[in-house]
Amino acid sequence: SFEDRLLLSDIVFLRGWVRVDVPRFYNPVTSLLNAKGEKWLGMRTVGQLRHERSIPIPVNPDSIYKPIERPARVFHKLQVPKQLQAQLPYKSKPKIESARKRETLEQKRAVVMDAEEKKLATLVQQLNTIRNDRSVKAKAKAAVKRAARAKETAKEEAWRATLQKETRKKRYREEGQAEKRKAMKTHGMK
Repeated sequence: SFEDRLLLSDIVFLRGWVRVDVPRFYNPVTSLLNAKGEKWLGMRTVGQLRHERSIPIPVNPDSIYKPIERPARVFHKLQVPKQLQAQLPYKSKPKIESARKRETLEQKRAVVMDAEEKKLATLVQQLNTIRNDRSVKAKAKAAVKRAARAKETAKEEAWRATLQKETRKKRYREEGQAEKRKAMKTHGMK
């Protein structure tokens, strides 16, 4: 498992594990040091020894997961070669605008409203808010109406389809009976 999501720019080192067959070693206990009926115990494992002596498991500080601190990636600007720029249509050409040294007139001037202008501005803003609110409500109402109309048309279409099916069935039945009568007349059976 990895600490974080892998990126294409990341370099990953993988250890390749190889299966190694370990030769088995058989060491029979030839001495009868245990008393009769006593069970023989082999060497204790490291886990058992740690448990008996209350020794904590050693922790390697390098193995602990640390919070990921990735620097923000800064990408270079797209550089389009001049030859390619010349071949591009005007719409696709990069628009390079040099930074202005002086402020524009719009940036310099400060708009100061008097009391009447402020009242008018707030009134216009309130009217726009009301209009936007009404339009949102009207759109919601229209959507509900559309859904109801679609439901009605679907119901009507289903009714029409069943009606057409019935009329077709009736017509085909009548045509079949007419053909049957015609066939009987031509063969001389009645």
